[in-house]
Amino acid sequence: MLHLSVEFLNSRLLRVLDVNSFDIPTETLKLVNLRYLACASDPRKFPSSLYKLRNLQTLILRCTESSFDLPPEIWRMPQLRHVHLDKLNLLDPPKAGVEEEHCLTILEDLQTLSTVINFRCTEDIIRRIPSLKKLGIIYADIRVDWSDYYLNNLARLQNLEALKCLFDVPYPPFLQNLTFPTSLKKLTLRGSFLPWKDITIIGSLPNLQVLKLKRNAFSGLVWEPKEEQFLQLTFLLLEENNMKEWKADRIHFPQLQHLILHKCRHLIEVPCGIGDIPTLQKIELYYCSNSLVNSAKNINEEQCDAGNEVLQVRIVEMPTPEF
Repeated sequence: MLHLSVEFLNSRLLRVLDVNSFDIPTETLKLVNLRYLACASDPRKFPSSLYKLRNLQTLILRCTESSFDLPPEIWRMPQLRHVHLDKLNLLDPPKAGVEEEHCLTILEDLQTLSTVINFRCTEDIIRRIPSLKKLGIIYADIRVDWSDYYLNNLARLQNLEALKCLFDVPYPPFLQNLTFPTSLKKLTLRGSFLPWKDITIIGSLPNLQVLKLKRNAFSGLVWEPKEEQFLQLTFLLLEENNMKEWKADRIHFPQLQHLILHKCRHLIEVPCGIGDIPTLQKIELYYCSNSLVNSAKNINEEQCDAGNEVLQVRIVEMPTPEF
């Protein structure tokens, strides 16, 4: 346990406080000019009066518990810009009466919020975080209807640029309740088990540059992309799915620069047309099927023979079992 002197904690000049093991003492609340606070904390000892740090801009909490209940007083901290926790339960803002509606605190500068467990994207929350750029959410242990999470309201976050949406529940039928904001530049999905036909909803996003489809984000044996989609995509990660055939060509990812295939053990080959994408600089394969590895090697040879010295192919093969 780290103990800080009272004189140190009473310093009104302190702007940054970052410690590895630290239960937030009452004296911390006297650091009225603190801008940055990072520490480990026991949720049972987390002070709800943290909102008194009116000038706090960055809050990073490392918690040993599986999740962390962030007190509703967080909605009374108008200077917040970045909130990072491993897993946090974001409690709803306190209910306001009709006469208090005009006094609601708007976190006008909040840009980063992660990672929120079972995020309820209600209208009240959306209007309090209008400038949000990065959002990380995870859904686990869902016992109610998806409509209770108002995922359709995500589209109202008109400044959102990066969204990480992870699911620890089997086969969540959520896409009918979800519309991605057109401002998105980076999207990460995991565990959503969507059919490949629904990826057109993502492919139509006009500003999407980075797409990470992690374990079982999509499910199905064949992915046949549509033309005039993924027009700005530069980075694509495909990880651990049951896809066997990828019917793609250079026209489907015209700006792609970096392709990563991770644990794609069912996919038979990298489409040969992928190698002809003029912007492509790197293909990486990690623990993929032998046929997939061989197809990547063939693409590399073909591009070398054609004088393409830009494209790099990196392969990490599955280790041979020992007997």
